[in-house]
Amino acid sequence: MAHVIVENNAVTIELTTMDKIWAVHGGLKIPLSHITSARVEDENGWDYWWRKIAGTTAPGLKTAGTFVANGGLAFLDFETGRSCIVLETEHETYKTVIVQSGGDPDRIAAEINRRIGR
Repeated sequence: MAHVIVENNAVTIELTTMDKIWAVHGGLKIPLSHITSARVEDENGWDYWWRKIAGTTAPGLKTAGTFVANGGLAFLDFETGRSCIVLETEHETYKTVIVQSGGDPDRIAAEINRRIGR
């Protein structure tokens, strides 16, 4: 699972060593000024069709990496797909970032929204 840290003017997403391998990617650091919204959702609420570019897809076990969805790139890192933090961004490589965090996702999303003025 990812570790999501809200600090100063950015959100940092740290991945475990295994997540880095599955995602074929390191962590992310997104300026708060580039985040348009943060929310908590379950996988069954997503109406996206993911097309994998690089990473791992093992439904119910692990989904991690770079995918195409809704006309843009998405970074995904989740296991069960429950209580995932969904970040919508602008001016970033990834239009959507969806991660499952070991922390309190509702608190994290609320803190991001508070800092971006939503």
